[in-house]
Order: sequence, then C-alpha cells, then structure tokens
Amino acid sequence: MRRWVTVGALLLVAAVAGAGAAADQRGGRQRAPGSFDCDRNNLTVYTGVVSSYQRRVGTTTLRIRTDEDTTEQVSVKHPGTDDPSAHFRMMTEPFTPADWSRIESKKGVLRAGTRAAAWVCSDGRVMIDWGALSDTRE
Repeated sequence: MRRWVTVGALLLVAAVAGAGAAADQRGGRQRAPGSFDCDRNNLTVYTGVVSSYQRRVGTTTLRIRTDEDTTEQVSVKHPGTDDPSAHFRMMTEPFTPADWSRIESKKGVLRAGTRAAAWVCSDGRVMIDWGALSDTRE
C-alpha cells in the first residue's frame, strides 16, 4: 500500500506540474529578444498592431493597439539620425536593410496591419521587434 501511495503522489505531482506548464504557455510572460539586456522585473512589453508610426530625425514614435485591447505609445530615441534600425529586430533576429521593405511601403510609411512588440525597460531603453507573434511565451 505504501508503494501505491508513493506512485499516486508522483502521478498527482506530474499532473499538477503539467497543468502549470500549460498555464505558463497560455498566460506566461513574453520573452524579450536575447540582445535586449534589461532585467525582466524592469521590463514591459506591448504587443499588437501598430496603429500609428512616425519616423523623424532623433525619434521614432509608435502607437500600438495591443492584444489586450489597450493603446500604448512608445518612442525610440536615435539622436542625429532618422534611422532607428539599431533598436529594431525582425522576429527576434537583427534588423537588416532588407527588412525595411517588410514594414514600410515607402520611407516613413508603415504597412497596414504590421505587428510589433515594443519592449520598454524602466531605464527608458526601447526595442521594437517587428512581426512579433502574440504567443511567444516563457
């Protein structure tokens, strides 16, 4: 009998752990691209469709209609240039010159329906991950 209780207890632990893993996949935190060094306790992410996009010398501003039905605005600072690509990723990979045509129909004009995840660190740094999916969970 004692052996059965031990096996039963192990099965119960495995079932609870499996349910927890499924919950983490559904409701866990998104994982920041590895190249964005910010402690996860100081990090916020807004994932959704970009509804407004302005690229100017010094700053690029995005308004995102999030998957959680909020609207958030973020700004990426890039002093002295209108090229924010150092702060961009394309589906977690480094942003390349070829990626501009994937997000813009012409310079400064974002393609309709473009998705992004805006990673915002409490120290003010921002990284934009274009084409981000809503199910990239830890």
